[in-house]
Amino acid sequence: MTALFITATDTGVGKTLTTATLAVALRRRGLSVGVMKPVETGVVKGRPSDAGRLVQAAQVSDALDLVRPYSFRLPVAPLDAARAERRTIKISTIVQAYRKLQALHDLLLVEGAGGVHVPITSTVDVLDLIEKLKAPVLVVGRAGLGGVNHAMLTLNALRACKIPILALVLNQTVPAKTPVARRQERSTLELLRESAGVPVIGPLPYMAGVDARYDWAVGKLAASSEMKKLTKLVLASVRGTR
Repeated sequence: MTALFITATDTGVGKTLTTATLAVALRRRGLSVGVMKPVETGVVKGRPSDAGRLVQAAQVSDALDLVRPYSFRLPVAPLDAARAERRTIKISTIVQAYRKLQALHDLLLVEGAGGVHVPITSTVDVLDLIEKLKAPVLVVGRAGLGGVNHAMLTLNALRACKIPILALVLNQTVPAKTPVARRQERSTLELLRESAGVPVIGPLPYMAGVDARYDWAVGKLAASSEMKKLTKLVLASVRGTR
């Protein structure tokens, strides 16, 4: 495995945080880790971007137009964001950048946009892009109510296209403050471990105020027991052992 595509069951479930943390954890284990965000929307000058956070985590000096071939200001799906700026996203441009980065590093982490059916062009969605890149997938989901349905829909969509799935990572997107919330979280984790058919990692703990202290949160998560499990799983795949 020389590349890993990170997708999600929904937006706002911690995909960028998981990718950045994995980059730090793998770098600490001696790997040269590249990062890529093929299309990023909601990019505002002077504010932190997903691509910028990934570059910081991986400590790479790769050109930004390779790490992020397309960026748009409007925080909507890539297809609509490109239309708003009267631009066209070319999948061939993304693939070329992907190949160049892949050749520079031991492992390339590619973070998608939203979930697998988010449209990139009028004919290509994230699922189609994953097929073109021929990379196995890490799915990031929510450890809470609704997490089972969203995770299984995503996993089944990937399986229908015969795309290899490395694991499912569950994040605490909100703190489980009540007994009911904690029971819902446990239920999601237990049911998915029964039915997902892939390793289920998590939940990665909720990090309050993560935007204000991103580097600290990434460093703390990289040392967590669940991230260590994921790192071990990724390393085994990179080295060809299980």
